This record gives sequence, structure tokens and C-alpha cells, in this order.
Amino acid sequence: MDTEDVPLIPVKTVGITFNLKTGHSEEEEEYDPLETILALKTEVERYGFDVLLFNQDDNFLESLSKNRPDFVLNIAEGRGNTRSREAQVPCILESLGIPYSGSDALALGMTLDKYTTGQYLRARGVAVPGQVLLDRLDRLEDPMLETLFRENRRYIVKPRWEGSSKGVFADSVVSNPSKLRERARFILKRYDEPALVEEFLPNDEVTVAVAGNGRPRTLGIMRILPREECEGVFLYSIERKRQWRECMRYENGDALPRPVRRAIEAEALKAFEALELRDLARIDLRLDWDGMPRVIDVNPLPGLNPEFGDLPILFELNGGDYQSLIRILLEEAFSRCGLLWKDAVRHA
Repeated sequence: MDTEDVPLIPVKTVGITFNLKTGHSEEEEEYDPLETILALKTEVERYGFDVLLFNQDDNFLESLSKNRPDFVLNIAEGRGNTRSREAQVPCILESLGIPYSGSDALALGMTLDKYTTGQYLRARGVAVPGQVLLDRLDRLEDPMLETLFRENRRYIVKPRWEGSSKGVFADSVVSNPSKLRERARFILKRYDEPALVEEFLPNDEVTVAVAGNGRPRTLGIMRILPREECEGVFLYSIERKRQWRECMRYENGDALPRPVRRAIEAEALKAFEALELRDLARIDLRLDWDGMPRVIDVNPLPGLNPEFGDLPILFELNGGDYQSLIRILLEEAFSRCGLLWKDAVRHA
């Protein structure tokens, strides 16, 4: 990082904004356990900053206003179940004039909505699966649904605006109109939001770390595989994520052919730039029937738990470590915000 180009805006206090997971309910699926918060606090303190913790609870705005940090490392997912909830904390920080890490409110609000993201990326030339939106129960009777299966395709049915595989279960992949209607009805009633019907891509699932501003770069590829051969199709469902030690196997992307790796990285970078993401993100892709990658999800707020977060696991599989990953996030955000890094860092 070229500190000579960074305006001298010193930082003494760094806040961490988050939603604390207090139990095991589905409503808190995207929230972070205390272990994640403490791990981030340790890494930020490593560079000599004072750290303040801000849980997005009923006292959040008052606490933030009274104990205003110079900069915020934001991992807050937002409260409630609206599609713009990930934009809540960034909007507050922007209104208070507090610089923060990660993508802005517009990007966060957009990317949680999988249908809007898919349609926008398609328009920008990024390869994505085909999508159909079912936003009312009466649309389940549309004869068009029968035509989807003429080429023996499978589809995944999932909520329109959820993260962390919430609403994606082992039986979410369907191969006939009857099952599609059943899963869509379940989504509409259980989550009170539209059901997204998306082409299910049959080959490898991978995820890519992307960092940077202006000229983003990839930090590595991770293949996401079942620990044992599974009947039918493999889906990185919520059940598998919750039991990742028993069910999952993660590998770096070295086993993939070089042209495929290049294509994966190219699509991930195209998505990152098209959505104007910032600092650090994770892009999920699957390989289609021809072995070519398509973007299936965009994560501008990637999980940062050092033990089970996909991004830290990916980074370690590609030769990095947790300390270096968080340093990249901080350096990118400080540089983008014009904040002084050099004088604050304590070189241990």
C-alpha cells in the first residue's frame, strides 16, 4: 500500500459493528457468534488501535453516537427480514460521517436480493443461471412452469433475499413441476418473501475471494465438495453448512484445469466490478453443463469466523492465514477512505 498517496487522517479508535448470535434459531442464522467478534478484535488490536464493540441492538444508535469511533469494521447483517437489511448499519454510519470497511449501502442492499443481482449481472455480461420469480401463490398455477422441465433440467428453489444458505435445504433441488410448486409454496409461506427458481448447475461449486478497489484481484479459489459421495446432486445446503466438519471437504482450486480457473477468476472479477463492491468479498460460482462457471451468489459481507468461515478457510488453503486476511481488509479500507495506516501500525 502506497501511504504517500493517503491523506493524513489519523485513526486511533476502531469500532466493530455486528449482530450477535445468541442462540440457534433460524432468525439468527446470518448473525455472528462471540468468537468471531473477539477474533476480529484481537486482530485489530494487533496494530495498536483501541477497539469498541457495537452490537446492533435497540441501543445501537445511541451507543455509536456517544462513543464515536474513527473507523468501523462492519460485519452487521441487519435486523428483521427485509431485503435491504444489510444496508441498515452502513446507512447509519454514512449519516454520521463514519468511514467503514466493505461495500456501501447500495451494494449490500442489492446483493442480498438474489433475483435483482442475477438480472443486473446478466445485463452487465456476467454469466449467471436462468431465473424465474414466483412472488405470489397464484403464480404457482402458471402453465409456464411445466415448460421449464422440457430439457430434463433441474432447478433450485430458494428465498429471494436470504444469506448463509438460509432456506436452502437438501430437498431444494427439484426435477418436476409438482416438486417445484411444493418448494415454492413452502418458501412463500415460511419466509414471507418471493421464491426464486434458478437453474441448478450440475458440476463443481467453487468460491473465490476478491480484494481491492479500482483494480481488484483474486486471493484464491476454493472447491466445495461433499466429504462422501452423495446420492443424487450435491447441494451446499444449510444442513451441510451446520455440520461442515462431518459433511464437507474443502480444497483449493489447483485440481481444476488452468483454463477453468482463469474463467472462474474472470467471472468473479467481472461480478465484483459490475456491482462496484469494495475492499473484500466472496463470489460463489458453479460450473454448468459445459464446465463453464456461472455466478450463483455474491457475498460482500463474507463470514469471517477464523474456524468455519468459508473465506478464512479459502485463504488458508491458498497459503494465507487469518492475520493476513484481516490486514488486507483493513489496508484496503484505510486506503480507500484516505485514512492514515502507517503511524497506527505496531509492527510486532
